[in-house]
Amino acid sequence: MVWISRLVPVALAAALLSVLALMGGQSASGQGAQPLSTPAPISVSSEVLAQASPPAEAGGSASDADPAPAPRWQPAAGTESIIGFSSAGRPLTVYHLGNGLESVFIMGGQHGGPERNTTQLAWQLFDYFNANSGAIPPNLRLDFLPEANPDGLALGSRQFAGGIVDPNRNWGGDGWLPDTWDSNGVFRLGLGGPEPFSEPETQALRDYLLMTRPLLTINYHSRGGFLFRGGTGLSSRISEAYADASRYYLPGGGGGGAPAGGGGAGSVLGYRATGSMNVWLRSVGLGGFLIELATSTDSEYGRNLPAVQAALAILSSETASLA
Repeated sequence: MVWISRLVPVALAAALLSVLALMGGQSASGQGAQPLSTPAPISVSSEVLAQASPPAEAGGSASDADPAPAPRWQPAAGTESIIGFSSAGRPLTVYHLGNGLESVFIMGGQHGGPERNTTQLAWQLFDYFNANSGAIPPNLRLDFLPEANPDGLALGSRQFAGGIVDPNRNWGGDGWLPDTWDSNGVFRLGLGGPEPFSEPETQALRDYLLMTRPLLTINYHSRGGFLFRGGTGLSSRISEAYADASRYYLPGGGGGGAPAGGGGAGSVLGYRATGSMNVWLRSVGLGGFLIELATSTDSEYGRNLPAVQAALAILSSETASLA
């Protein structure tokens, strides 16, 4: 099953999928795993469209109330979904593994080219679980978005194609600002966008997360060598397990070492990160955390695979009744 975002004309998506099908012969990552099967494109039903947020009315705002939670959409294992397109027309493609009723969303490349190692890590994790399906708990599904900012990846930029809006400053929730600090602590005009969810990439990703409502979102960035815990309760416990297994620094306890900049929790960033995906996830009741790899060149796969496995073990135990 392929879900096509309300932002994407069906004819355009169908044409793209046809081109991708003709290209065949490689794994989705180009790293040797077996290719995913891509079903023929389908028309978007009114039922599916009704589950996505409605377009902003004339004179309204893309940041108007987040779509209300809806019955979760369940994609089939071994398929891929184009959930939207970037502002330059590149697809945002999510790859699905596992048959569980509950999902874990794993994302890399939100900051494009300068954090290319996070895209590499997401692909490596995908390839591992694609080749080792038995490592996926039967009550879970893994959804991978390795290239969350395909324009930035292609252009070598942290921002979206326009070169102004930061992908992790354009989310709703408490504290969004149009003018805010970048990852170097420099205050920049327009970095948060004219309004929350002003960009097609954040709109599409928001709609997908609200439709699938994953138990956990893992968002990889670089570089810092630390982990922002995912709120309280189960997400916090998983954050601690991830930090212990990976030895990334966890402000407030757990993990190991220290962030790349040194110092304690108060100095992890040194600036206020507004409009972040992590804050928005908490505001809509979704669990998630952000991981800063220790370098900007190494995917640190050896540190992160056992940490992902530790997180999956906890989630599988907590959702065992859904198997």
